[in-house]
Amino acid sequence: MDPWLHSLFRPIQVNGSDSSTYYIEKKPSAALRAYVACYWEFGPAARVVEGNLTASCGDPTSLSLLVEETVERVLPDGCTDILLKYDPVSERQEISYCGTFTHPFVSARQEGAETRIFAVRFFPGGAHFFHGIPLHLFTGGHFHLEDIWPESTAMMGERILEAQDFNERVRIMDEYLSQLLLRQRTSDCDLMKSLLHRIFVSGGSVGIKELADREAISERQINRKFGQWIGISPKKFSEVVRFQSVLHTIQSGGSMDWTELALKHGFFDQAHLSRDFRRFYGDSPLTAAKDFRRLSDFYNTRPETSVILKT
Repeated sequence: MDPWLHSLFRPIQVNGSDSSTYYIEKKPSAALRAYVACYWEFGPAARVVEGNLTASCGDPTSLSLLVEETVERVLPDGCTDILLKYDPVSERQEISYCGTFTHPFVSARQEGAETRIFAVRFFPGGAHFFHGIPLHLFTGGHFHLEDIWPESTAMMGERILEAQDFNERVRIMDEYLSQLLLRQRTSDCDLMKSLLHRIFVSGGSVGIKELADREAISERQINRKFGQWIGISPKKFSEVVRFQSVLHTIQSGGSMDWTELALKHGFFDQAHLSRDFRRFYGDSPLTAAKDFRRLSDFYNTRPETSVILKT
């Protein structure tokens, strides 16, 4: 992958609306920006009595019924993640790898625990450089990192566990991945870079037949490459990219003409947009617009982030 692809696709997650929790992100070093989208952390804010996170991956259409009970809505973005989940009460840390997923899910809080998650979000196609395994084997699942990663993660996990703040955890993980990248032999893939570029530039609206014709290859070859590098089909990935493009438009604010929004992003009409959007968001575009307004108010009135960097 190439770092310039990041300027064409910036996945959005709707996080941070609960004042009892925090969510922060940081970019990787220059050497890793072709592969890593960001480092992120989610956990209980230091100034409150915090709760525990539990993931619920039920029917996406039922998410709107769970909003009052949930902390965060996790959205499909074409990325994969390393997750380091730490519970200071039990002093237990779990390290896992989350494959590409194509449905939204929610994270609900349970009082009495203080779980924190530190993670690496790999840019689409980036994780394959590190573990070299076809990503379709991990689609929609969580796996123990030690079962799939090319070298022991125990030492890295211990160092991150002992780190005093988010910035130090980022530095440790960035150094670990930089050293690992230098030792990997996974070949670069110019075809994947070209395919991703075309999908990103089109906002996910380009068809697979058109991709195949422009690259002078078969649709079967494209499907095989996406299974290896991304973990889902090019059609499904394009749908995720288009969904993320709609999110960016909604996030930009201003008056919203839903018919105009639908046509701008290649949908037949507003009903088509709503059906497709609900699959990935778990609710309507109108609800997403309200969610983003709440996030804007929250971030504009939140105390300085330095308050929450310490754990």
